[in-house]
Amino acid sequence: MQGRNKIPVVTIILAAINVLAYGYVEWKGSSYDADFMLQMGAVYEPFILENHEYYRLITHFFLHFGFEHLVNNMVSLIILGYALENVMGRVRYIVLYFLSGILAGVTSIVYNVVAGNEYAVSCGASGAVYGLTGALLVLLIVGNRGRRTSEVTRYILFIGLSLYSGTQDISIDNAAHIGGFITGFLICLLMSKKKRMEVTYES
Repeated sequence: MQGRNKIPVVTIILAAINVLAYGYVEWKGSSYDADFMLQMGAVYEPFILENHEYYRLITHFFLHFGFEHLVNNMVSLIILGYALENVMGRVRYIVLYFLSGILAGVTSIVYNVVAGNEYAVSCGASGAVYGLTGALLVLLIVGNRGRRTSEVTRYILFIGLSLYSGTQDISIDNAAHIGGFITGFLICLLMSKKKRMEVTYES
């Protein structure tokens, strides 16, 4: 696979910020307290649309409800970041990550308003992480173009199972996952037209 010889510095910094944010939240209060998480910057439709607190569309993906939530997202972030950061380039990678996280939050708000759950409190890096998942799919498709391999099919199956498993838990913000994935896929697709980027797994 191309681009794996360098340390993914941005990914490490993003993971460190998430860990520090979690530590700060637990020091000041509790990551399981929805009201306190609102104070810390979680997504909450009335505060964003009525109070114009748009910063929440960024702060929410550096916050997590509990240690398990944090660990699951950080493991995924590090694995995907290791695969993507040096292939994409740090600037493109940062743009992809932040736009995926922001639009995941927007998707969550839109869905909850339509579903009548506008008072839902949401946070977590998973929307941004799913953006990386979508980006990796694009680069695998590009990298395996014209090759006889089951890698892309297996990865799509993995994504499908991951999204499906999320639907089995009502506490999971699946709208954010889907919004982040679609955003990451489309942004990386556009980026790949401007710069040759690809990844392949053959070993």
